[in-house]
Amino acid sequence: MKNDDSLETNFRSIYLFGRNVATYKFAFAKTILELGASKNSFISLEEMSPIFAKYMLEHIGNGKRQITSPTSKFISALDLHYHNQITWEQLLIVTEKIGFNNVIDAFHNLPNGETDKKFYEKSLQGKKLGITLTDNMYLLNESSQKQNLLSEVEGRWNLVESAWTEKNKKLEVKFDEILEQLFFLKPLTPQAFMLSHERIDLTSARKPLNGYQKGKCFYCYKGISIESSLETTCDIDHFVPLSTQFASKQDLDLNGVWNLVLTCKECNRGEVNGKFARLPAMYLLQRLDKRNEYLIESNHPLKETIIMRTGNNSQRRASFLNGIYEFATTLNRGEWKPTHEYDVEF
Repeated sequence: MKNDDSLETNFRSIYLFGRNVATYKFAFAKTILELGASKNSFISLEEMSPIFAKYMLEHIGNGKRQITSPTSKFISALDLHYHNQITWEQLLIVTEKIGFNNVIDAFHNLPNGETDKKFYEKSLQGKKLGITLTDNMYLLNESSQKQNLLSEVEGRWNLVESAWTEKNKKLEVKFDEILEQLFFLKPLTPQAFMLSHERIDLTSARKPLNGYQKGKCFYCYKGISIESSLETTCDIDHFVPLSTQFASKQDLDLNGVWNLVLTCKECNRGEVNGKFARLPAMYLLQRLDKRNEYLIESNHPLKETIIMRTGNNSQRRASFLNGIYEFATTLNRGEWKPTHEYDVEF
């Protein structure tokens, strides 16, 4: 996401590339996106608590880990309320008192500093602690990407909590073509020789992939949506066509995350110049490599899945892509490219 200082990219950087020891950052991101529609610039911790707790409870109910440390008083309180052992009012008291510890201060932090643009400032009004939303937050609220951002946060949250629950950073994430769902297979027994697995569904493939494409079609950069049944709803495309697999004697892993991109309908299956099962032009392979490197800058488990399949350094990953691409050209020599490309790049 280098060389792009847009509000959307700054906000995406927080939940895609920020370090996580708890999922509070995801809940807080959704909280301030919701608050961006508010007319009040100052939001007290008391006012934020019901929204923040609501988003946390949605994930407490799935039984997955929300924090890397062994214990957390806030997580315990959420769990108690979920099991009807404390009231909603009691939970809100705990949320206001300890739920925002660290997350407000650390929200804008990235591995190499802070985001260029801030979406709130920590503030005090009278005796009330809270935040003051900046103009950036209100402008972001008006963005056509807002709904995508909410869905992307949710998709990232689903991936992180699943990796923590399994205590395995190297989950191999797979793609279900029919359901367009990401999933992994969990062994039913710890013995390596046992072949029986339980399928664990993670999230719609659109949600985690969209942020790394900045809400744009991979091929033409036209704006896309990851919400269903809209005119701009994107397709999930295999960059190297699946038909390439049929001619190979080895598994090319063309259903792998490394080969999945989000596209507008016109590029993927348009009547005039749809890609369909054609192989994209060579310059688009370089774009795929760049997109995959964005994914790897983020933390598990899509990062680990791509590394396991394509190589443990950028040179090996580029060589992997080139090797499969060269094989695909022996079957499909007609290079496809979009009719028009818009200006915004990723």
